[in-house]
Amino acid sequence: MDNFFTSIPLAEKLLEKNLTLVGTLRQNKPDIPPVMKPNKLREKYSSKFGFSVDDQSVKRKPEVIQYYYHTKSGVDTMDQMVCTYTCKRRTRRWPMVLWHNVLDVATLNAFTSYTAQHPGYMGGVTNARRLFIKELGKELVMPHMRRCMEGTSHLQTHITEAMERCGLKKVSTATTQPQEGQVKRKRCKICPTAKDRKASSWCSKCTSPVCKEHKHVVVICEACMH
Repeated sequence: MDNFFTSIPLAEKLLEKNLTLVGTLRQNKPDIPPVMKPNKLREKYSSKFGFSVDDQSVKRKPEVIQYYYHTKSGVDTMDQMVCTYTCKRRTRRWPMVLWHNVLDVATLNAFTSYTAQHPGYMGGVTNARRLFIKELGKELVMPHMRRCMEGTSHLQTHITEAMERCGLKKVSTATTQPQEGQVKRKRCKICPTAKDRKASSWCSKCTSPVCKEHKHVVVICEACMH
């Protein structure tokens, strides 16, 4: 097991269930005795072992280390694959760091399980995992995008455009658009808040209130209309 996951409490919990653990510990773990940590006063090329060994076997690597090297390739491969496509961001909030790592590992597990069930996925293209993550991300956010589009009458333009790029289009609100003079005047969307300028006109595209200064009237002749 990699040192990111290994800890003494975890080993004790596993041992209670008759499960053993082989892994490395980071130097900052509080469970490591001081005698096992680096020390300038220690004799060069000397070794300290936390278990009993025969004097004749000190020159060879302990069996537990050989077993660890033999089985650790899976963890290293996972770390390499996770780092290739990761959602991690720089943050000082440790819950976010934990959540990003869980999400990365879960995404890799999902790709491994899916490709095992569908060996011909993506026809064996080299970036199949990247395409899988992109498709998975869309499937995860699509329900939230639908709720946002159906439950919010006023969406910012860049949000609407992003949703349209994902295949969602907002239903036209032209039939429910407020008519001028029929509803209470509201503050203009474009004017600064300090002006507190009220508007009785509404944008035909986003249904936001706009004042006379920021609205544009399009004149079309009768011939062009027909």
